[in-house]
Amino acid sequence: MSPLIPQESPLTDIPPYQTMLSGNIMINDAVIEIIDLLLEVPAGFAQCPAHLHTWYELNYVFKGHMKTSFGGSMLDIHAGEFFLIPPGMEHAHAYEPDDPHTGVCLRWKVDRGTTISSEGTFSTFEQLTVLSNWKPGVYADEFGLGQLLASSFENAKKYGPSVATLLQVVQVIFAITEQSTERKVWIESESSSDYSLLRKVDIYLNDDQSYEVDVHRLASSLHMSYGHLARKYKKLSGHTIKDRMNQIRLERSLELLCNTDQPIQEIAFTTGLSSLSYYSRLFKKTYGISPKAYRNRSNE
Repeated sequence: MSPLIPQESPLTDIPPYQTMLSGNIMINDAVIEIIDLLLEVPAGFAQCPAHLHTWYELNYVFKGHMKTSFGGSMLDIHAGEFFLIPPGMEHAHAYEPDDPHTGVCLRWKVDRGTTISSEGTFSTFEQLTVLSNWKPGVYADEFGLGQLLASSFENAKKYGPSVATLLQVVQVIFAITEQSTERKVWIESESSSDYSLLRKVDIYLNDDQSYEVDVHRLASSLHMSYGHLARKYKKLSGHTIKDRMNQIRLERSLELLCNTDQPIQEIAFTTGLSSLSYYSRLFKKTYGISPKAYRNRSNE
């Protein structure tokens, strides 16, 4: 995506350094606090001395240029380029007092919320905090950040701090996160691919209604040999594929026992278990009670 350097329309009638948007929004296990979104036009200012802060800060240049240092020599930032400052990173800026740049400054914090991620799901908090290891430097906007920021300003002018506008600003943050080297390593990690494998097996087993699951066809659909799949699945889950298949079918039968009047023998066949005797033995071994006793107890 080519960089967008908006003309005057998205940034007209906006006073410099006035917070256009702030607010909190929770996404899964992450609480994202947008501290401010503001227009930066440092007329009359020559520099901002070295400092650090406890929030993330994105600076995007729409027009002109500025200089920034991350503890070393000053780097030039031109229109269509940006830099990100993670919490605790010392930095300094230099400006052209008589010909100031026009840019956007977005500040935010990320905290872990009270919601706990379900087992096997991605943590939004962990995804967003990979930016704490962002490599300092000047980056060309190849990700459409300028378009997202310009649109965020436009909506902030029209609608104020609405949920939709906050989400649009959060989209900017996620767009940066997707480019993080740490994020790419994280998303390609073994844990991610392992979760994907377990989920695919679950989908296959849930969709299969036959008495005997064709595990070789399952392995082929995942482009693996059955032996490799069986060993990997056992290592990741602690169970065999057959164990998981039986668990899924027993869970289906619980719902039928509680919510229907189907005969127990019919339930055994409906859920894909081969016989009433096998179903009863498996049910009692798993739940410590017979299917009939379970149904009676649930009715009571």
